[in-house]
Amino acid sequence: MYRIAVLAEQEAERQRYAEQIIRFCEAKGLFPQVMQYDDQERFFETAQKEVPTNAVIALSGVAGLNAAEHLRSLCPACRMIWCSDLDFSLHAFRLRADYFLLEPVSEEAFQLGLYTWLA
Repeated sequence: MYRIAVLAEQEAERQRYAEQIIRFCEAKGLFPQVMQYDDQERFFETAQKEVPTNAVIALSGVAGLNAAEHLRSLCPACRMIWCSDLDFSLHAFRLRADYFLLEPVSEEAFQLGLYTWLA
């Protein structure tokens, strides 16, 4: 079963990503457990106990970079979509992020990222 974590500062953003993930997965016959987090500390505490299979990191600036780096060191096999307001594409490549998106993120672009998880 997929355990998907969504880490974003704004509730509306977390909810939007979670809904898109659920719709996408249900269309593929998958029913993941999607958890939403607004707090990095709580996210990483939970990740140490129950390693997510997939994660969406949508934090602004260096907070997103730090979260992506920490996630990769803590959960090296976790698949990652990273959304940022700054161009960290080189860092995303180095961290083996499955997909990197610059904000604002369109639903179509996010869907492409989800396809990389099931490819």
